[in-house]
Amino acid sequence: MRTQTRLLSVLTSLLALVALASSADQAVEPPLQPLASGSDAASTSAQAAPANGQEPLQELSSDLVYATLVAEVALQRGDYDAAVEHFLAAAKLAREPRLAERAVRSALNIKRPEAAREALALWTELEPDAPKAHQLSAFLALEAGDRATALESLKRVIELGGVPGQGYLQAAQVLGRLPDPNDRLALMRELVAALNADTDPDAQFALATLAAAAGDHEVAVQLAERASVLRPGWTDPQVFLVRLLVRAEQPEQAHAALDRYISQAPDDAELKLMKAQLHMDAEESEQALAVFNELLVQTPDRPDVLFAAAVLALDIRDMEAARGYLERLKGLGERPDEVAFLLGQVEEQAGNHQDALALYEEVQGQNRTNAQVRIARLHAKNGDVRRARELLQQLRDQYAGQTSAFYLIEAEMLRDQGLEQQALEVYDLALGNDPDNADLLYARAMLAVGMGKVALLERDLRRILVADPDHVDALNALGYTLADRTDRFDAAKSLIERALQLRPDDPAILDSMGWVLYRKGQPEAAEVFLRRALEQGFDAEIAAHLGEVLWTLGRQDEARAVWRNALDEAPEHEYLLRVLSRFRFSQSDN
Repeated sequence: MRTQTRLLSVLTSLLALVALASSADQAVEPPLQPLASGSDAASTSAQAAPANGQEPLQELSSDLVYATLVAEVALQRGDYDAAVEHFLAAAKLAREPRLAERAVRSALNIKRPEAAREALALWTELEPDAPKAHQLSAFLALEAGDRATALESLKRVIELGGVPGQGYLQAAQVLGRLPDPNDRLALMRELVAALNADTDPDAQFALATLAAAAGDHEVAVQLAERASVLRPGWTDPQVFLVRLLVRAEQPEQAHAALDRYISQAPDDAELKLMKAQLHMDAEESEQALAVFNELLVQTPDRPDVLFAAAVLALDIRDMEAARGYLERLKGLGERPDEVAFLLGQVEEQAGNHQDALALYEEVQGQNRTNAQVRIARLHAKNGDVRRARELLQQLRDQYAGQTSAFYLIEAEMLRDQGLEQQALEVYDLALGNDPDNADLLYARAMLAVGMGKVALLERDLRRILVADPDHVDALNALGYTLADRTDRFDAAKSLIERALQLRPDDPAILDSMGWVLYRKGQPEAAEVFLRRALEQGFDAEIAAHLGEVLWTLGRQDEARAVWRNALDEAPEHEYLLRVLSRFRFSQSDN
């Protein structure tokens, strides 16, 4: 197959030359181009007649055929030295810029700058207005430290940019090859000054991108703002500036700038999408959804906005809103598999299990496996555990590489149904096939402690720690369990201290340290860690621990206040309720 590909590539180049030769003598339509496979030969065949300003192709000679043939074969074999010489010879004979280009690129591949410059001189002679040629000329000049030549080549890159502004961005990309970001910026400033482009918005924006890369935040912001002022309504520098402010952790300034831009262009969808993104980054879901709704007033059938709004509504559990967005997407015929999958989740959350099952069955593509897992879980919730387990076994048979993951899902599903012994048997079976799987060992340990099997938990977690002594979750879980279920407090504290070294601000580990100190009879020290843990974010179990410590310290009123707040946040939390029952506390207590 590789031999056939090489021959086809060579024949393509030769046939292209035949076409060029005949077009130089006859004003007739060129023949159909032969198909190329895996080669740059297609670029040679792309031009069937001499470009404007090019010399007509010389007569197809045996020397030209030979040079082209040898160059192609050399290139296919990776012999770039031979490819350079013969592509260059063919380009001189044929007066064909595409062959000169291939000589340049072959020379660059083997870092032969002198050969590249020779081929490049021929290329620019044959095709003076080729932007790529001038980009490579600038690159070679920069590599050689020849700033003057580089600047002249970059001027031509800008002049030949084609699409307005494209030339400056291409110049910035070439300069991006310089190792020093400050040097890139300095050269672009010279270029802008040489072109008297101080009032050119494209030039200012290119400078802004290089200033940002050089770490000069204030200058980058000023330049992006200037580009925006010079070309009102141009969103590229506006979006760039907002992102700069976000990256610099200046969210208030970012929002202010974005609001200003939106006030100037209230119908600009790109700016509003960025505003929604800023709200999502700040976990302001309701505000983000409001922006999406504004966009949908402007363009009611925009699929990307409908989909983003649906996902966000699902995330904040606004099921009716999510259903509305998804039904509209379904009506448009957009993203049918994703829509079915998300609608299935909406119906599942609403308790409409039969509707959810039907929707999940529709799902194909990348979400199909997740949909099948959800189908299995729904069958288990509906009491058909046997059917659920059969589906998961089918998935294991179908996806042999994910066997352990499906065992984890099955055991979790059984545990959720209160079938702990069956879940334990699934873990035993899975670990029989994969005894050192850390995820399976950890999951079985968590099940074991709930079943009162502390020895099994310790055995599984220590097996994890033999393979990975810094497994933070295993260190913390074992330390906490030894503190909570045994009197081996020193061993527990040692494990938790190691976990805390590895993850010093983790609220679960801070809670464990507080709890082991409390169990060791040090409630004052325990309070410090428990309060730090609770400051990271509310957690009912941590609140239960803190209340117990405060009660032991004789500060019952403070304990009641902590417990009362915890009950408001999590009125059905099982562990919290057990602790409150032990202290005979109820919400009505003062």
